[in-house]
Amino acid sequence: MMSAPSVAAWAVVCVAAISMAATDYSGKWSGTSPEMGAVYAVLQQDGAKLSGSAGPNEARQFPITTGKAEGDHLIFDVKMGGGTMRFDLTANGAELRGTVHLSEGDQNASASVVLKRVAQ
Repeated sequence: MMSAPSVAAWAVVCVAAISMAATDYSGKWSGTSPEMGAVYAVLQQDGAKLSGSAGPNEARQFPITTGKAEGDHLIFDVKMGGGTMRFDLTANGAELRGTVHLSEGDQNASASVVLKRVAQ
């Protein structure tokens, strides 16, 4: 029978192993939104922290101001012009699928988006 400290140590090792095996979403992602058109993101993941940039193409990027990755769920905000785009994506095989919500002043809009990893 394991003692309480042994069980706690075993649990910490299991959580660390699961975290290390988690998918890394770092890289370039390209896709479309039927409502917005082209979307291009450059993601950098460090544990649960997500940074990088996003925009309509590789040449026109805006910085991610806040971002996190929890398992297969990614949420990040991008400031552009006078507004903010909030991406809420879930990994689905080789794709990131979800929504992007644009808010600018009192204007709000949402759109679906699908991104695929760009081959390096």
